[in-house]
Amino acid sequence: MHLSIGTEPSDLDPQTVTGRPESTVIRSLIEGLVIPDPKTLEPQPGQAESWEISEDGRVDTFRLREDARWSNGDPVTAQDFLGSWKRRLTPSLGAEYAYNLYLVEGAEAYHKGELTDFEKTGFKALDARTLQVTLVNPTGYFVQLLTHYSWYPVHLATVEKFGGLSRKGTAWTRAENYVCNGPFVLTAWRPNQHIDVVKSPTYWGKDAVRLDGVRFYPIENTDAEERMFRTGQLDVTYGLPLSKIDHYRDERGDVLRLDPFLASAYYHRLNLGKPHLSDPRVRRVLALAIDRDGLAYEVQRGVKLSAHCFTPEMPGFKAPQLFPDDVETARALLAEAGYPEGEGLPPIEILYPTSDTGRIVCEALQAMWRSNLGIDVRLYNQEWKVYWDTMNN
Repeated sequence: MHLSIGTEPSDLDPQTVTGRPESTVIRSLIEGLVIPDPKTLEPQPGQAESWEISEDGRVDTFRLREDARWSNGDPVTAQDFLGSWKRRLTPSLGAEYAYNLYLVEGAEAYHKGELTDFEKTGFKALDARTLQVTLVNPTGYFVQLLTHYSWYPVHLATVEKFGGLSRKGTAWTRAENYVCNGPFVLTAWRPNQHIDVVKSPTYWGKDAVRLDGVRFYPIENTDAEERMFRTGQLDVTYGLPLSKIDHYRDERGDVLRLDPFLASAYYHRLNLGKPHLSDPRVRRVLALAIDRDGLAYEVQRGVKLSAHCFTPEMPGFKAPQLFPDDVETARALLAEAGYPEGEGLPPIEILYPTSDTGRIVCEALQAMWRSNLGIDVRLYNQEWKVYWDTMNN
């Protein structure tokens, strides 16, 4: 299968990355305790063949498969998961998704250096094939959370061999070194060209894997991506140029699918180190002066939903409308903050990762804030890896 992933992954280490391009590839290579059902998203057995939850809802016990194997033939053990979770919580690694593990007793304290003995956390290996996790509180969605790649294991000996467990960006993720436990193995990673994976002979569920392999293409230009899809070079594409969406919807409905994606596709974080952005009134002004429906249905041609809170709607959760579109209130707040009609407010700079759709969304925001508030908005874009480094720094 030939598949586009949008941009070049920053790495293929499940414990240090945070992006969708990375996770798309990693999910083909590494498997966690459970996997999501493709239709319902309910957790199904992965590396764990079964699990039990205590009556009080705080203790989850997982039994690993006897035939769970790494791609080098080593058995997958409870210690692999334990050591991987310890690695993610090691402060020097700087794992952004370490907080996902805070549901577990002692995990937050260990990550913050307040607890130095990992054995005093709620992570336990009862034997080589049995894991026990004790939670801070009963958490009904905990097993579902395990489908996220932040809970995936890594082959500890390999990571240790190529630079150590507390470092990121080491050579263990190169194709010739990569050891994994998922349905595919990594055979090639040619930066800005393609990433190749082939069916794993050691995967416990190999008989159900119908693809011989996948070639992932990092394509940042959506026009080029659409041409490759139209000419048969790509079998699957996750995006379309905004100018082509209506054409596919009206004339090529047989190949267009619109499925929910449980994430916030676009949100902006503000640097509170900037004095004018440290004022909560200014931040609320920016939130109130956005036409979210216009962004979703006009700018993005109805393939996104407007977001009024961080968590998207999903079964069992209805999103509250926390930020109504209210330009009049925004203008009044801006004047109250000392910047009537934007006068005196320093320019606001928006940094975004290079992409056509991202540019169009940011240009729309720029126009809304200029016309509604009279503020100067400037746009800057960077390649994905550079963007993440800049943002983190």
